[in-house]
Amino acid sequence: MDQLRALRYFSKLAQTLSFSETAGYFRVPSSSVSRRIKDLEASLGVALFVRTTRSVNLTDLGTLYLGQIKNALQLIEMADEMLQAQSAAPVGTVRITAMPGYAELYVLPALQRLRKLYPELEFDLNITDQTLSLSSNEADIAIRAASDLPDQVVARHLSKHNFVLVASPDFIKQNGTPQSSDDLSNFPVFMYRTPRGVLNWQARKNETWKDIDLIPKYVTNHGPSLLENAVGGQGIALLPSWGVAAEIATGKLQKIELIDGSLSTNGDVKMGMYLLYHPPKFRLKKIKLTVDFLYTELKVLSDKV
Repeated sequence: MDQLRALRYFSKLAQTLSFSETAGYFRVPSSSVSRRIKDLEASLGVALFVRTTRSVNLTDLGTLYLGQIKNALQLIEMADEMLQAQSAAPVGTVRITAMPGYAELYVLPALQRLRKLYPELEFDLNITDQTLSLSSNEADIAIRAASDLPDQVVARHLSKHNFVLVASPDFIKQNGTPQSSDDLSNFPVFMYRTPRGVLNWQARKNETWKDIDLIPKYVTNHGPSLLENAVGGQGIALLPSWGVAAEIATGKLQKIELIDGSLSTNGDVKMGMYLLYHPPKFRLKKIKLTVDFLYTELKVLSDKV
């Protein structure tokens, strides 16, 4: 039995819980995956999966075994890639996860330029508010807002991630502006929804961040839509500074200053945008090239905020 191949099939099957999807990933027949898994189970003397006509699930021992071999498989995969990466040009797939909004404004255009320079590279971009794990190999590079940075990760700072209260000049001319956070309930406001729920606006009072009781006129998980409505004079939005810098510079939006200070969506005004990766992966030519290129491109754009 080719144990390494069997372990790779096992790890992927544990992730997909589908023989056909696992077979498609390795470009082999489903019967080959099934046969390797059976051989592995016979060698270990335990059942790793519970199979029915409709589903495949890990057994308790299978879950335990996966936890023991996962890091070893990742190290082998990285070692293989490092040897393959010694070719003249970087090749392979780079998996990137990035925040919506920031990805659309900054990451996608930068990645488009990188793809033209290195057409042999492949990119898997996951635009999501969910935090994908670098340590479990869900992504090679992460671009997201953070204040508490994860351990054993290199974090390159791109820009601030503070929130700015904005409205269009026409809206302000017709409706005036709130003077304090208490006045916001008298204005139409737009809010952003994450996978964890709507981001409440918060004001700092008596050294404590407190939610502002608001009934939004519009809620969405699509940041550009909030920006579009604010520019269109429909109401007030609380958006990241990097997301409204261009509109403020051109006069399409105006910043609203409150007498009780800045607002936040999380009680932390010290957040920043970071490019994150694990040090061992930086040895891979494809990762180093992508990290260096994106950092240079995104830092230049972010410095204009």
